Amino acid sequence: MLNQVKRLIQALFFVAIWLVAQRFVTLYHLPIPAAVVGLFFVVALLLARVVPAHHVAAGANWLLGDMLLFFIPPLMAIIQFRSLLATHGLQILAAIVLGCLTVMVGTGLIVEQTLRWERSRQQAMAPRSGGKS
Repeated sequence: MLNQVKRLIQALFFVAIWLVAQRFVTLYHLPIPAAVVGLFFVVALLLARVVPAHHVAAGANWLLGDMLLFFIPPLMAIIQFRSLLATHGLQILAAIVLGCLTVMVGTGLIVEQTLRWERSRQQAMAPRSGGKS
């Protein structure tokens, strides 16, 4: 029970940092997501040893391990930049699709070539090892 309370308090630390970062971004009209600013705040606190890493490790691990909901910022960016998607959405989609296809095809070709090379190498070595037995 004590570990759960400790983990919750540590997780609330990160929520508090995010709220401070959100206020900071709003106050200074920064074009950077509050989560990124909050990350810099946490890193600064850790590097300055204001907050020791072991005081927030359990909460950070819990948030990263069990709360995949925190990986939704791309969705929030889509909502925030609707006008960009309205004007360049098809171009962005085409770049994403073509990029994914290029990586998949390139990876497939390299794997296929590597397998062919490995098979031909094994076949070339098979008569040598077969004759020695």
